[in-house]
Amino acid sequence: MFNFKTFVKQALLAATLAFGIGNATAGPTYHVDIDTTNYSGAGSMDFWLSSFTGASGAMATVSNFTGNLGAETFRFGSVGGALPASAKFDNSEDFSSVTHGVTLGEKFGFDVNFSGDFLTVPGFASTFSIAMYDALGNYLVQPNFLLEFSLNPPTIDDAASVSYTAARNVRVSVPEPSDMLLVMTGLGLVGFVRRRAAKAPR
Repeated sequence: MFNFKTFVKQALLAATLAFGIGNATAGPTYHVDIDTTNYSGAGSMDFWLSSFTGASGAMATVSNFTGNLGAETFRFGSVGGALPASAKFDNSEDFSSVTHGVTLGEKFGFDVNFSGDFLTVPGFASTFSIAMYDALGNYLVQPNFLLEFSLNPPTIDDAASVSYTAARNVRVSVPEPSDMLLVMTGLGLVGFVRRRAAKAPR
C-alpha cells in the first residue's frame, strides 16, 4: 500500500544524499570582490585558465558577475557560456581565456567554482588567474595578476587543495551554504531518524 508520508521522507533523504554527493565531487566555491575605485578610465578584465602537459583535468566556472561589464573582446581555448551569466573554462588546452572591456573606478564581484579530476587524480597543477589592464594594456597591479588560484592535485603526502594569492584591492571569501540547502538537509535527516525509529523493535 502506498504511504505518502513515507514517500516524502524517502524523497527528502534522496535529495539530501544527492546534494551531499554533488558537494563531495565539486571543489570549493569562492566569492571575489575587486575594488578599482583608485583607478579611472577604460580598461579590461581577463580570466585565464592555464596548464601544462600532464596536468590533472580542471575546470573553473565563473558566475554571478556584478559590476558594469563591457563587451567581450577576446576568447581563446576551451570556454563555454558567457559572462555576466556564467562562463566555464577547462584545461584541455594549454590556456583558455576570456577578456571583457570594463570601466575602471568601479567595484566588481563574481563567484568562481573549481571542479574536475585535479581533486582526486595526481598530476601537475593548473592556475586560474584574473588580471585587469588600463587603456594602454598595462597591468593595473605589478607584476601582473590581481588574483591567481593554484589548483593542486593530490600527492603521496597531501590531499588536493586550492591556494591563491591576491592583490590588496581584492577580497576572497567562501560563501556560506544556502538556507534552502540547510533546510533540505535538516528535513532529510529528520526523516531518516524517524524512519529508523519506526523500524526499531518495540
